[in-house]
This record gives sequence, C-alpha cells and structure tokens, in this order.
Amino acid sequence: MTNIATIELPPKLIELFSGEARYRCAYGGRGSGKSRSFAIMACVRGYMWGQEGRSGQILCAREFMNSLSDSSFEEIAGAIKTYDWLAEYYEVGERYIRSRDGNIEFTFAGLRRNLDSIKSKARILLCWVDEAETVSSVAWDKLDPTIREEGSELWVSWNPESNLSATHKRFRQDPPESSKIVEINWRDNPYFPKVLDLVRRNDFEKRPDNYDHIWEGAFLTHHEGAYYSLEMRDANAQGRITAVPYETISPVITAWDLGIGDTTAIWFAQMIGPETRLIDHYEASGVGLDHYVRVLQQKGYIYDQHILPHDVRVRELGSGKSRLETLQSLGLNNIQIAPQLNVDDGIQASRSLLATCWFDAEKCAHGVDALRAYHREYDDNNRVWKGRPSHDWSSHSADAFRYLAVGYKKTSNWGDPIRRNLQGIA
Repeated sequence: MTNIATIELPPKLIELFSGEARYRCAYGGRGSGKSRSFAIMACVRGYMWGQEGRSGQILCAREFMNSLSDSSFEEIAGAIKTYDWLAEYYEVGERYIRSRDGNIEFTFAGLRRNLDSIKSKARILLCWVDEAETVSSVAWDKLDPTIREEGSELWVSWNPESNLSATHKRFRQDPPESSKIVEINWRDNPYFPKVLDLVRRNDFEKRPDNYDHIWEGAFLTHHEGAYYSLEMRDANAQGRITAVPYETISPVITAWDLGIGDTTAIWFAQMIGPETRLIDHYEASGVGLDHYVRVLQQKGYIYDQHILPHDVRVRELGSGKSRLETLQSLGLNNIQIAPQLNVDDGIQASRSLLATCWFDAEKCAHGVDALRAYHREYDDNNRVWKGRPSHDWSSHSADAFRYLAVGYKKTSNWGDPIRRNLQGIA
C-alpha cells in the first residue's frame, strides 16, 4: 500500500513546483510564504531522491553568510519539524542536517566569499538561493554551471529592490530556458497569519513610502539612509519627473563622474529661468573616453560647458597624459573643473539644486533611480549610520549630479558648440 503525503503550499507555488524545470523562481513581498515553501519543498525533494537511492547535496545559499544564523538553516530545520515523516527521515543537529540513510546532506554557504569552495562541492542535486536580490552577475555566472548533476535544479527566491539587479535581469528581464517563475505576495498566501496582517496594515497607514516594496513586491523607491529621499519624493509628488523636451534655444551643460576601470556617468542639463531641466542621462563602463565624446556628438545637443571632477587633471602612468588632456584632444572644449569640496558640502548643494530640478522620466530613469537609492553606509556591528556614502551602482550618477551642483557657473558666452569641435570623429 502506497502512503500519500499532503503538503500545504500557496496555490501559485503548487504550480511552480509541478512538472519539470531547471529553474524555479519566486519573487514578491513579505508574507507570501516563499521561504517556508521553498524550505519544505527542498526537504521533500531530498526525501524523494533519498528514497530512490540517489545521493548528493542540497545547497542552501545566500549572498552573505558569516555564520549558520545568517543562513536558511532554521528554515530547513523548521520545515522538517512540520511533518512527522520528514522528521523521521532527517537528522537535525546543531550544525548539520542530513538524512538518516546517509543519502542526502544539506550544506549552507555564502556566495560572496565561498564561490570557489562551492565549485568543488560534489554532487549538488539542488541549490536554493534565498534572499537573492543582491547576488551579483559574476556569482550567477559561476554558480549556475556548478549545479550540473543530471536532473539537478536551481531555485531562487527574492524580494525585488531594483530593476538593475543581476537577479532581476537574469530571471525576470531575460529568463533562461526551462524556467518557471512566479510573482507571489501576501494576498496569494492562504496561510497568511492574522498577526502579520496587523503589521501589514500598520505599514500601509504609517509607513506608506516603502509599503509597496515590503508587501507588494515592488521595486524599492525610498531607500533607508538615502540622502535625497525628501527631495526626490517632492519631485515625484510635484510632477517634476515627466517628459522634459530639449529646448534648442538654450545650451546643454554636462556633468561627469569619471570612472577608472569603473562606471562613468553623465547628466545632461539645461538651465532655463529658475529651473534645472535634466533632459538626458548616460552611463557605461569598460570603454575609453573617445566613446563618451562620440555619445555627446551623436545626441546632437548644443553644449555650453562640461563639468568634470577635480581628479581629471591627474596624469595616467601609461600615457603620461591626464584625462583632461585626452578629452581636449578629442575635441571636448569648454571644460569646467568642479571644486574639490568635501562630500557633505556637495550633498547639501545637491539638495538645494534638486528643489529646482525637472527630470525626463524616460531618458533619466536610471539617474533618477540612482538619486533615490544613494545612501549612507551602515555599520551592522554598531548599528549606526556611517558618515560616508555607500559606494554602489547608485554612487556614480549621484556623484555626477553633485559635480553639477557645485561646478556649474552661469556664463554669458555659450562657447563653441561641441558639434563643430568634434567634426571628423567617427
């Protein structure tokens, strides 16, 4: 006689775990039951493989893991306790979880520091990456081919923060073949507890800025510790993030953050009356300065001045030339060097400038997201905000905006249009 076990899962996740797939992914807000369901199904899959006599590891990974307390260990242990037949099959110790027949072993690892050791792990049947929003593209590129046993699977669960994250791009924007991907939120969970619903309603009433991100799986628009949260909230509420056309009667000012082996960001602004109109934005990495000069030429604007950071004068060891000299040799004239102020003064200047800004919603979308996300570093050990900005994807555009705020000088002479300066450049 065959025994049949009943597993309680939200309906959307029943569909997710049905049938064959290499990738099973779920994203959404708090209270959806993602982590609990993935933990239960990892234990169930291990049980099924063990009963078939198949042996190997189930790897539970997160981006950061300094100890077992930072891992999915408790989720797996709790899932095993939920069902007597799982508790009979698995042995749960203080630092290990394994099947009593020796076929299945759970392992736990942080991807940031342990990717190379993960590559050496034998017979990974399943890898579940929880809290996967911050996993880098490099980590995904290394991890995916490491899970290579016949019939092995990669499961991913996360709460979205940014449409620029590697996880979003890999599994939502351009999902791989043989994947099942669902969005699931609190209302999709029939087991959503009443006490958690009280927390949700309190957040809806008292903390509306981040409600959609926390509970509805929306991207994060107001970041904790963000420098410009009030200013960007006002810009949105006042309708200043909209379609902003290029006015040919007024010149364009560019402001740059120059990356060395890193991202370069450029804002395109027009100063019209009391308004600062951000009409365009550009970011790229891994290309030479000639690339950015060509971009400016191809956009077809008539330029006034180009504001660059103070370190543009530093000479490079290889060429013996400064980036300022290189840009000038490429035809970029009317260069204004931003003063070398401390970051706090620059941030205050940026806050003042933001009150006058209008942003083109389409062309400046990435830059607007960066200004919203630009935030202080947080000291996890002492639980305090540090005095310096966090250096991440948002800092390049935020720094370029800061140079605009401190470096722009009104001129009566536009200077020579860059379209003439750049003649002959392909």
